[in-house]
Amino acid sequence: MKIAQHFRAFLERHNYLQLPQIGKFEVVGENPAAENDHSRKWINFQPDQNQTTDSELIDFISKNMKVESNITASDLSCFISSIKEMLILGFEVEIPGIGYLHFEPNNILRFSGKNIYKKTIQKGWKRIPAGISTSFWL
Repeated sequence: MKIAQHFRAFLERHNYLQLPQIGKFEVVGENPAAENDHSRKWINFQPDQNQTTDSELIDFISKNMKVESNITASDLSCFISSIKEMLILGFEVEIPGIGYLHFEPNNILRFSGKNIYKKTIQKGWKRIPAGISTSFWL
C-alpha cells in the first residue's frame, strides 16, 4: 500500500510510529554495529491492541500524498486489517522500512529488524533441448 512508504519518514521525524490496533514503535537510540546509516537506529516495539489512530500520522501521510485525511484514515485501516489477517494466518509481516512483526507461541506479538524466515534455495531448471526431451510431445 502506498501509505506504508511514509511510515519510515514519520518514524525518523517524530521518533515514534503508532499503528492502531497493532502497537507503538519508538526510536530509543543508535546501533553502533550497523553498517549503513539507514539501519543505525534502535527501534523498540510495544504491542497494544487498544492503540488508537494517531492524528499526527494521518496528517503527515495526507500532506505527503496530497489527499484528504479521511482517505488516508481509510487506507490506514485497510492496511492494519491486512496486517492483522496475515499475522492471524501465521505469517511474518513487513512494516516497510522499519522491520517485521510475527506471533510467537502463546500469541505474543514480536518485532524484529530482520526477516526471521530462512530463505529457500532456488532449484535450477535443467536445460534439455526440446528435440532430446522425451516428454516434449507427450
